[in-house]
Amino acid sequence: MNSARYFLLVTLLLLATASFAFAEEQSPSPAAAEEESSEAGGDSSVGLSEAYAKNYLIAASTLSPNKKFAVIYPKLDSEEFPEGKNYLVALQPFTILGPLETKYPYFQHESHGGLSAEWSEDSSVALITEESKWGPGDIFLAEIREGKLSRMTKLLAKLHDLLKPDYTKATSKPEPYNDEFDFIFEEESEPICQLDGTKAVKINAEATNDPKGTSKRPWTGRVKAVWDIAAARFTEQKVTREANNAHEEND
Repeated sequence: MNSARYFLLVTLLLLATASFAFAEEQSPSPAAAEEESSEAGGDSSVGLSEAYAKNYLIAASTLSPNKKFAVIYPKLDSEEFPEGKNYLVALQPFTILGPLETKYPYFQHESHGGLSAEWSEDSSVALITEESKWGPGDIFLAEIREGKLSRMTKLLAKLHDLLKPDYTKATSKPEPYNDEFDFIFEEESEPICQLDGTKAVKINAEATNDPKGTSKRPWTGRVKAVWDIAAARFTEQKVTREANNAHEEND
């Protein structure tokens, strides 16, 4: 090897080594990346205990106004992490307040999924929504007293129960949405459940067995209601059949 070629080879090796070292310096560690994500308002595991930080992230979209409560979700899906759940947690200090009892907990990068929460100004009440393809997959009403979970209500399940009788008695005998769900709730321009302070939840929700508009036996219903938070019951409720089968009378 002549001297010119040798010099060129050595120079290239030195440049490659320097570039690698520079990249190493510029690349943040996983912990630093988590810290940056947290500071930027993104989801991170900063603030979780070591046992949970490995497998969970805090959903920034669920953080309470006082920054003391949020929902965490697993980084892996149910096949890779079967014990994974969505949890309502306290952050100062970190404590699990309770799980969101749902069949399909949200996990990181889930297609058509997500988590959000609407909180009362005093951080004592939260409407937590697990989002799905067409609309909410689950909605939970969480009540917190003295830093602890006092009650968790599966509010979307309550709405399902209000609509089910009308779905069942429809003369067209609507076919179920799929093998697991008779009907689903659809997303609209406004959230279907909205807090009225800490006293009530105002509800205006549409449900259907046919979000694609392809069923020969479609059914669409709407429920307007008010849920009294302290009494844990509906104080107002009205179910109506929607336009695609409005010719069927509600008994």
